[in-house]
Amino acid sequence: MAFTWHPLKLTWVLVGVLTLGGVEQATALDNGLRVPPLGWSSWYGFTQYINESMLRDMADGMVSSGLHEAGYEQIWIDDGWAIGRDNKTGHVIVDPIAFPSGMAALSSYIHSKGLKFGIYTSKGPKTCLGYQPTQPDRPGSCGFEQNDADVYVHEWQVDQVKDDGCGACPQHEPFAAMRDALNKTGKPIWYAIHSSTAPGSPNATVANMWRTGGDLSGSNFDMWTNRLDLATTEAQAALAGPGAFPNPDFLEVGYSPRNPKGRGQTPLEQRSMFTMWAALPGPLILSADLRPNAASGGIDAESLATLTNAEVIAVNQDSAAQPMRPVYRTQGLEVWRKPLAAPANSFALVLFHRNYSSMAVSASAPAASDALTSGDCQQTAAFDLAVGSMPPALIRLRANTSLCVGVIGTCTCSNPPSPRLGLVQCSAAKAWSCPDCAGVSGGVIIPASSSTPLDFNVGPKCSGDLGDDVLLYPRQNRGNEIFTYDKSSGEIKLGGHCLGTVSSAPHPGPPPPPPPPAPRQIGVSWAQLGLDPNEQVTVRDLWQHKTLGTFRGQFNATVAFHEAALFVVTRGTGRHNEA
Repeated sequence: MAFTWHPLKLTWVLVGVLTLGGVEQATALDNGLRVPPLGWSSWYGFTQYINESMLRDMADGMVSSGLHEAGYEQIWIDDGWAIGRDNKTGHVIVDPIAFPSGMAALSSYIHSKGLKFGIYTSKGPKTCLGYQPTQPDRPGSCGFEQNDADVYVHEWQVDQVKDDGCGACPQHEPFAAMRDALNKTGKPIWYAIHSSTAPGSPNATVANMWRTGGDLSGSNFDMWTNRLDLATTEAQAALAGPGAFPNPDFLEVGYSPRNPKGRGQTPLEQRSMFTMWAALPGPLILSADLRPNAASGGIDAESLATLTNAEVIAVNQDSAAQPMRPVYRTQGLEVWRKPLAAPANSFALVLFHRNYSSMAVSASAPAASDALTSGDCQQTAAFDLAVGSMPPALIRLRANTSLCVGVIGTCTCSNPPSPRLGLVQCSAAKAWSCPDCAGVSGGVIIPASSSTPLDFNVGPKCSGDLGDDVLLYPRQNRGNEIFTYDKSSGEIKLGGHCLGTVSSAPHPGPPPPPPPPAPRQIGVSWAQLGLDPNEQVTVRDLWQHKTLGTFRGQFNATVAFHEAALFVVTRGTGRHNEA
């Protein structure tokens, strides 16, 4: 298949297969930007609370921390910088308080550090923040794609554009319109969209990078592995290749105001996230606080060591830009293989001790049992309590989890009916239908808000006809979301009916965490890898920075719980470059 490349101009190529050094390559929109980006984005660490001074400090921190030397080069401003549009010129108005020197001056400063400057917009008439009632009228690019692209490129010297998915633009396909507008500027621009894509869809060859799931609204292992699953389907892998990458979202590694280190994930889990993003390959975009002497503590040494592992970054930046695909995934153990262009005759191998454990909820009542599974409430666990038949039981619900609440049987709505704000249906069969809920089973997912464990007594002490079974969830002082907690009486109520009471016994404190599952041996045979059973290979561990030796027939390694181990396998007598 042939294609052409003209300097300083985006060029269409047919979607097909190329061969480079024996590696099959799917290609999409080709603007000369062939490998995933490495850099920093403002959104997860700082949301709309951004300004010129802190962004200059972030650029300084990227250089002084050693991240730039390791390959990170993008400073990407997300939502929160635009406050309107000029009625005469159509140009976006930059917040003059947050950015008194303007975007051109900020861009110049970032470029002076040897970095690249990225900007944010959205496909609709407003940005995502612009649809919030407390926000100013933050304009999106719908109908102004060429105007905005010209300002970004010619006046602000932008190097990359993120086009979010909020709002509708019925007059045309907005992502294609922005792609064409960027093309007309004459400068290769990394183009990222927040829109799922699939073979045959209008977005399949529009952008260099597309989102495959929702935002990582929290930093935890279960959430990012879910986003990883969405980005590693065979349909997504078929679209991936040089300059075209599924994006599971940005990295949650290191300190940030939203997620201080140790609150959401262990250092090992953060390292595993980095490993899987690198091998995907996906964007290595972090949102940690890079500012030297930051009040948040800045980025810690352990996270910095993870983010600057040159051997892992080399897998992400491999010129073949091929997706990893599963060799097998069974009983919580996964093996993934990723073709590489370099070293010659090699591939990356990931051994992942994922262990699909449900979200834990501890209970002292032996009668409690799992009522809803992940099939009913995704990433959710709950306990089914037979209120009418069980003795009082002390129930502890773990903090910061999402659980289900509902009534199996009949229920009576409070008067007036409680609003259903922010509720998500568990399933069609368990949809909460208040105010017309008589005779209808309830079941909704409510995100927890409590930062500490809650102990509940459930049993005959409660009054009110709640049906046979009740599902509890830990959410205090949210009466407008059908749940109330009366501190004076200790009663926990649903729709005005008592669900339980807070234990009058002294709080025993949080239960000790269960010991982590033991490390597991994960192995893969040459037959599973498509190798000749007598072939000899050399294996290098990229986290230990150590060549493990030569192997024939199979390879096994001990992998800790939630660890993703990364290796480069070189066929024949070749050895991985240790430099």
